Amino acid sequence: CVRILFGDSVKYLDKFRTCARIRPINNQKLGSEFYEKESTKPLFTKHELLTVENLYRHRCIMEMFKTVKSHVPISLFSLFQLSTRKDNLMITPKPTNQFVYKSAWLWNEFRKTSTLTFSSRFSAVKNSVKNSIFSAQSKYGTEWNELNFTEF
Repeated sequence: CVRILFGDSVKYLDKFRTCARIRPINNQKLGSEFYEKESTKPLFTKHELLTVENLYRHRCIMEMFKTVKSHVPISLFSLFQLSTRKDNLMITPKPTNQFVYKSAWLWNEFRKTSTLTFSSRFSAVKNSVKNSIFSAQSKYGTEWNELNFTEF
């Protein structure tokens, strides 16, 4: 149960009050409001958690940044191409679902909203990426929106 996982004990205990033995005889039938799904977005926002999709985007950018900045491992670094025309942008290979394309594309998208470069400190990039992704994830009300997983 999500209520147990995030420690919302009041709502968790309230759920047990819906048992037929506890409800008054006139309220034995549960209406449609009982079966409504609750959105998890407020919990993610309250506890400042990233969704799985956004964790993946965060890790892709950070692994690519570490590889390009430190040139290690060299076999992976050789797959990335830095742009000679525009500093701190990557030349993306042919679109695929592979790590090299995804991470280079995500870096370029992130750079549209950030001034960080490959000479920036790792901790600064890590915090900036996480804050940017989290702020995009928190937009658009209490229901999930496709843009929560694509914007920075």
